[in-house]
Amino acid sequence: MTAIPGAPGNREAARAVGRCYGAMFFSSFGGAWLLLAAYAFGRISIVAALVVGACIAVFLMTAMRIARRGKEAAKDAYPEEEQRRNDRMFGIVNAITWILVGVVFQVLPRLGHADLVFPAVALIVGLHFFPMPALYQHRANLVVGASMAVWAIVCPLLFHGDRMIGFVAGGAGLALWVGAAWALKTASRFVNRLRLVV
Repeated sequence: MTAIPGAPGNREAARAVGRCYGAMFFSSFGGAWLLLAAYAFGRISIVAALVVGACIAVFLMTAMRIARRGKEAAKDAYPEEEQRRNDRMFGIVNAITWILVGVVFQVLPRLGHADLVFPAVALIVGLHFFPMPALYQHRANLVVGASMAVWAIVCPLLFHGDRMIGFVAGGAGLALWVGAAWALKTASRFVNRLRLVV
């Protein structure tokens, strides 16, 4: 792959590759939330599972194709120390998120609020986008995070029982898929701006 005019260390290419990896996670977790929604509303049909799986596959293939085009130009885009600091912050935020999710699954059922587990998880996941290092705080992530957090608060006020879980999960899944599509669109624009060719 060559970059015209790009050169190793191009930050736009690095952002494009990073957004592709983000889209992979968004699409996979979004699919899981959507399958949970289908289960909450009744049962997961084979057709629904195949459709979700096919959509995830399209997201993943698109992300890998764009990332492959930008990978060479993205090399050494950020100083090693800055990259380590970003990676460390990213790891800390994710670790705290998973710990809080685990606590929610343990504590809320024991307090008699098992129905609030999934709204609480969606709220935690939504909020976890905000303390991310600046490298990952692009608009799509923040909009997705805010949408998930607000929806997680609104759903228990409007719905109850399995319907609440279904609406929370469906909203979270759709938000993540919108975020994945948004990330891939901006990543493609960055890569095309560099006129990267395979």
